[in-house]
Amino acid sequence: MTGNSIYVKSKQHKLSGIFMALLLLSLIFPGKAISQEVSVESSFSRDTVLIGDQLDFTLHVIQPDSLHLQIPTYTDSIVSGLDIIKKLRDDTIRKKNHMLEITRSYRIIVFDTGVVVVNPIKVSYTSHGMKAALSTRPLELVVKSLPVDVSKGIRDIKHPYKMPMTWLEILFRVLVVVLLALIIYLIIWYIRKKKKQKSGLPEIMRKPAEPPHVFALRELNLLKDARLWQQGMVKEYYTRLTDILRKYLEYRYEIKALEQTTLEILESLTGTGFNDNRLYGILKEILETGDLVKFAKYQPKPDVNESMLLDAFVFVNETKESWKKGAESDLEKEKELEQEQEEQKEEKKEEDDHA
Repeated sequence: MTGNSIYVKSKQHKLSGIFMALLLLSLIFPGKAISQEVSVESSFSRDTVLIGDQLDFTLHVIQPDSLHLQIPTYTDSIVSGLDIIKKLRDDTIRKKNHMLEITRSYRIIVFDTGVVVVNPIKVSYTSHGMKAALSTRPLELVVKSLPVDVSKGIRDIKHPYKMPMTWLEILFRVLVVVLLALIIYLIIWYIRKKKKQKSGLPEIMRKPAEPPHVFALRELNLLKDARLWQQGMVKEYYTRLTDILRKYLEYRYEIKALEQTTLEILESLTGTGFNDNRLYGILKEILETGDLVKFAKYQPKPDVNESMLLDAFVFVNETKESWKKGAESDLEKEKELEQEQEEQKEEKKEEDDHA
């Protein structure tokens, strides 16, 4: 009885000692227990590639969410010879039992043949005031060169691959062609305009089918009968009135009145030798009043509207005589030219008869 009790007490003391030893060890080496909960792995998507091939490199970490691990981050390369093209993933997933799963993936490319070794990657952390670290296993990547069939002889290099055109490239080329066509058109138009300016007025304006005063007086009478300003269409009234005078001036004095401003018309008219101050003042007042109505919304009084039309009749009637003299001189020249042509024909006919 006494021996059994001594044996039981001895066994209890032994178990208590083992428990205390384990407790003491856990207090002295806490990182060892935690390290069992942390795992770090690295891997390639393939272990054998050809030179210039692309593949994925992944770093996978599992840890308690209470720990702060220092996981390396790569920007340009994993190691020398393994260049990073882009970062694929950087995920952190929370799992059960307060665990985190961290995944970082990179798309890489290799240009050197042989065996590329990635040394163990170290992940460090601090637990209960003590620093600890885990490392991955080393990785090897076999890089092979492209197979060359020497038996087929030397071949020329292949031509660059021609990519199909996108719709944006097609649109750009179409716009370039349209722009060039527009530039060519504008250049031709500008050259023709300059030639017209050098040659003066077109033939149809220098030699109208009817005297300009006949045209102007007819149009003024039609404007009078239309009674535009009496119906409230003041702007239309002055537009037609000034257009009639502009056309008359262009035919009568061979100035570009249809293309010029009021000031330019008056300067061109003076340049032809026109020196009648009274008629000059009448024309200036009509054109300037028309500009105010058309561009400044000026509303003249009814008596002004009536007087502008009467003054237009006066200007045309008192400037038509000089045109008649000019027309008569042109007619005489034409007759003299016809006479000369007839005499030349008769002389040639006589020569033919003598022959």
